[in-house]
Amino acid sequence: KCDVIIVGSGLSGLMAAKTAADHGFKTMVLSKGLGMMHLFMGGVDLLGYYPEESMEMLESVRPGLENLIETHPDHPYGKVGIEDIDNSLKAFSGLFDPKDYHYTGFPEQNTLLPTGIGSMKPSYLIPSTMIAGKNVLFEPVLLVGFREFGDFYAAYAAGNLKRLRHGDEKPSLRGVSISISDITGRDTFNPGSLMIQFEEDGFREELCKKIRNLLKGELLIGFPAVLGLKSAERVKSDLEARLGASVFELPVLPPSVPGMRLFEIFKDQLRAKRARMTMGFEVVSAIEKNGRCRGVVLDTPAGQMIHEADFFILATGRFVGGGLQAHGDRIVEPLFKIPVAQPRSKGDWFQYEFLGPEGHPINKAGIRTDSRLRPLDEEGRVLIENLFAAGSILGHHDPMWEKSSGGVDISTGYKAVRNLMQ
Repeated sequence: KCDVIIVGSGLSGLMAAKTAADHGFKTMVLSKGLGMMHLFMGGVDLLGYYPEESMEMLESVRPGLENLIETHPDHPYGKVGIEDIDNSLKAFSGLFDPKDYHYTGFPEQNTLLPTGIGSMKPSYLIPSTMIAGKNVLFEPVLLVGFREFGDFYAAYAAGNLKRLRHGDEKPSLRGVSISISDITGRDTFNPGSLMIQFEEDGFREELCKKIRNLLKGELLIGFPAVLGLKSAERVKSDLEARLGASVFELPVLPPSVPGMRLFEIFKDQLRAKRARMTMGFEVVSAIEKNGRCRGVVLDTPAGQMIHEADFFILATGRFVGGGLQAHGDRIVEPLFKIPVAQPRSKGDWFQYEFLGPEGHPINKAGIRTDSRLRPLDEEGRVLIENLFAAGSILGHHDPMWEKSSGGVDISTGYKAVRNLMQ
């Protein structure tokens, strides 16, 4: 029997597990897969846009958060509060060695970073391998892609970024595509296999020879975000030394290497705290008695297994992760059968304009909770006394439109454990 069981291994579940293990709880993570970390692009979004209809990035995040919490107390940030949002981000930052791969940023400020398609996106906490990209619109830049890697087209990204530059005198911004088959002996790469290549000294040496022949005084060199798994900071520093320029990564299509890195960092810390992680098997039902959850049932090849705990945290995500499912014209939560806050009819799920200024109502669907993040029934009563919820499964927020997904995951994962300690 455990003290705390977390169902789900995305960012919210991992943050809840870290917080529980840090406080000495006997902790277990149960997940049918690797969570949503393979879709996590790297930067932690806290609040990029507010009010919802605003098309201007929030430069100063604190006033926006305070206004959101005051006007939308049902938002997950309203349940966490400013103080514990700050505490959760500090706890998250404590995962990393500041001399190695880590997350950085500017106090209470969003930073615009380039994406792999050549747009600019606000983030609050930024991987150290991406932070130099903040200067992509102001300095001479060379973006490097690879002919054998089809998930990033450097010339296309460079062309889009050029259109975002302002002023008459614009520094050069170019994109080149380099063949690496003569170095590697391979004709195709995915993010994982290219990531492994970058960890090899010989590959970087030969690659840098090719890039040096193409440089025209650029001060910044951008690569797709595949610069190694557990040695990304060392790989970046080595490339900078060989090329004589600052290096940064741009997020590309999944599977996300920055997401894999973060998952590995969480996993190493959880194992060091003796937390258990059981991956690859689905939690199919819960055992409830007298208003409390006694255990969850895990479906394994050897048969169904029951895992008991004093507290449970539901962090199964939304539709992609399976935390929410669409059954006919209704949205349901399949594990605990928790009522879902949602539009009245299926016809109200989407706006007519796909990229309209208000987002889609379905993106705010999720479970209701009390102030302690305990799920509520349709009459507003606590459904299961020792069950807490965290992450994107929570209703009353649109993480895609607000650019708040990482912040909501981290803060509610942290807060759920703080609440169960009361």
